[in-house]
Amino acid sequence: MKTFLIFTIVFTTVSSCTEVKSGFEPSSEEVVAFKIEFGSSFDPGSPERRLEKEKTYFVPVTIKAVDDRGDKVTNYEGMVELELQYGKVFSATRMKIENGISSPVLIEMSHILNRERVVVHEIVPDKERSKESFVFYKRSGKIGVSDTIYAPEATIYEIQSNNTGYGSFNSRYNGRNLDVEGKMVVLAVVEGGFYLKDVNSKEYGAIYLYTYSAPYVDDPTVGYTLPPGTIIEYFNGSVFEFFGFTEITFPTYRPRYNEQGRVVVDKTLIPQPVDITMILDDDREMEKWESSLVTVKSVTVDYFFELDRGFTDYGQFPLKTEEGRYIVAQTLYTAPHFNPVKERDRKNKRKMNITGVLKQHTSARPSTWILVPRDSGDIDVIE
Repeated sequence: MKTFLIFTIVFTTVSSCTEVKSGFEPSSEEVVAFKIEFGSSFDPGSPERRLEKEKTYFVPVTIKAVDDRGDKVTNYEGMVELELQYGKVFSATRMKIENGISSPVLIEMSHILNRERVVVHEIVPDKERSKESFVFYKRSGKIGVSDTIYAPEATIYEIQSNNTGYGSFNSRYNGRNLDVEGKMVVLAVVEGGFYLKDVNSKEYGAIYLYTYSAPYVDDPTVGYTLPPGTIIEYFNGSVFEFFGFTEITFPTYRPRYNEQGRVVVDKTLIPQPVDITMILDDDREMEKWESSLVTVKSVTVDYFFELDRGFTDYGQFPLKTEEGRYIVAQTLYTAPHFNPVKERDRKNKRKMNITGVLKQHTSARPSTWILVPRDSGDIDVIE
């Protein structure tokens, strides 16, 4: 039976409300923490043998109140509240402890990656806020933390495909710090970061790492700046939704090095761009290719007001397809010789195929999707 005990005092103002007639006061002062035991039917796994990927997991737990020697306090009665360190609990989260132990309960949890723990907090009535018909509870500071549950490893696909369906498909892991390992290739490098693709994943397979400056690599043969085609074996960072665009912020990353200590660059791993011309007005389909290398065909620069802030501050302008679909382009930093105003004012519009990485910004117009060419070579005038 797996157990883990922690003696830590945590001060928090989190409270909740439940409709009861009277509060449940803890009956013993001997308790200093709680011990969480997994049922014998549950195997939390190990770093070498992780849980199989499931939509939800059911974990049987029992909670014991213990003293400073780790012994059960048999005369304790009180209330505790369960949560996960990172993931989500979908079952009931409050448990009653009698005679120092709770009845076994089955926790339903989801969205767990890498490492996870069950956390239990003692809750006590908040006398200042409670009313006759409602008792407000607050956390006392006495807690318990379970053994590690070795969940499936994080992947770019998991981060990008598990979205809420709201707020421009924000990742359910928004705000979570994650480690990702695998074979990944750098698609494009921009001033503030780089776009990364999992070579074993197609849709939902790319993500942007925001490094705040030119991404550095310790190899003078490539000029100390991470080049496209670099193989990345690992990255860590926090998932952050920036106006609908999923980023990894404050990242660390590990390129692959050869025996000579040089960065391994293999541009043959950069995939062919995905043609998104016919799905520009389908956000669900577009979301699959966020941060990926994409292309739009037979587009022209549509009319825009050159004093609009989107253009003056960010160099953004609209492209229009032959079918009347739109996407915003941004060439100011990566293809500065391209002149959108000149293209807009041409009497005979020039059609172009334009390739680049796909990003999103919910305030962009006339489309929230933005195409960023890697360089001038990504703009192909066809007529």
